[in-house]
Amino acid sequence: MNTLKYKGYIGSVAYSEPDKVFFGKIEGIDGLVNYEGESVQELTAAFKEAVDDYLIFCEEHNVKPQKSYTGTFNVRISPETHRIIANLATEAGISINAFVKKALCEAANKPPKETSPIPQEYSYQEPEPSMIMEPQFKYGTTNTIKLAIPNKDLSLVLELAKRLGWDISF
Repeated sequence: MNTLKYKGYIGSVAYSEPDKVFFGKIEGIDGLVNYEGESVQELTAAFKEAVDDYLIFCEEHNVKPQKSYTGTFNVRISPETHRIIANLATEAGISINAFVKKALCEAANKPPKETSPIPQEYSYQEPEPSMIMEPQFKYGTTNTIKLAIPNKDLSLVLELAKRLGWDISF
């Protein structure tokens, strides 16, 4: 798609054959601001004027000039791509959401904000291999056990521990 850029705003570009005119609208705002011109030069000038007028309007009416986004959207992908992403996320020890967020931030050349549920001073350590053996304590005792839990499973483990009445310490 052809676009125009000015002061951080993007404008669409289209052509109407019956009207013999270029036209577009400012993208990424909550309002609708159109512009048109009979040549590329006229369209560009009209776009810049529309952005300037829009910014003046926003200032006068105390309106945020940028479109508000929730930060949530759905993406439809093939089951095979979904499987590949799930496997890559598992290998990285993170959720699919964290994996996709990281990939999108990298594609947008913006580092992702850390939203890890655990402080940075805690790190993931591979669990030591265990042997099948009889438990050394019986249900109802107050023994302490040490677990290595992947970051992606931490919230689930904390919720289960809470429901079971277990004390958790890091």
